[in-house]
Amino acid sequence: LIIRRMKIIFIKVLVGILFGVAFGLISVPLSKKLILSRSEDPGDVIVLRKKSTYILTALAGAVSAVGFILTADDETVLIRNLALLLPMLAIAIVDSLIRKIPNSLLLVMIITQAAYIAYVCITSHTIYVLINAGIGFFLGFFAFTIPSFLKVPVGAGDVKYSAVIGLIMYIGCYLQVMMIVGILVLAVYIILKATKRGGMKTLIPMGPFISASTVISMCFPVLNSLVVLENMF
Repeated sequence: LIIRRMKIIFIKVLVGILFGVAFGLISVPLSKKLILSRSEDPGDVIVLRKKSTYILTALAGAVSAVGFILTADDETVLIRNLALLLPMLAIAIVDSLIRKIPNSLLLVMIITQAAYIAYVCITSHTIYVLINAGIGFFLGFFAFTIPSFLKVPVGAGDVKYSAVIGLIMYIGCYLQVMMIVGILVLAVYIILKATKRGGMKTLIPMGPFISASTVISMCFPVLNSLVVLENMF
């Protein structure tokens, strides 16, 4: 029995690595195309020509995909998460290089989540997932809009990406995503301050942090069961 379980885990890990590496490698030329369509400076894509970039994106994709496969509640969630992985990787790359989040990638994520919501609503005969997604969307939108009123620099792309993540992660897990984002951003600011390369006023791209935090929260949705509409009744 133990050997059988080990074989199943090994197969899952292998499949995850194959899918993740493929998505990671695809995300580089995809990001290059998206950047060149938005920037007139060819220098913005120089880093994408390096072998190290392909290695890092392949590694990030592999780790994420393996995490999805080993922790997904069911096949439907797994398919959705894998489908969202490529646009999240591309968003992280594009935003880190030119501080822009392509609307086309956000649209792909919205369509993917819409298909998932429709499937769950039809099979469960309830609309709880639709309501939770709607609340998460507005929470994500306003969570990143409020700082702009306080004169904290927040890009329009960050606001839209936050709203889409709220749509996907719902209330509880969206809060978890933002908590992880806050921890990662704080760590970066501490490093910048310690190395005298910047400070709290230094603008940093949020896309990579949101993508990484979302992947972590998809694998380990600790707060998901704490704030779910269905559990309130």
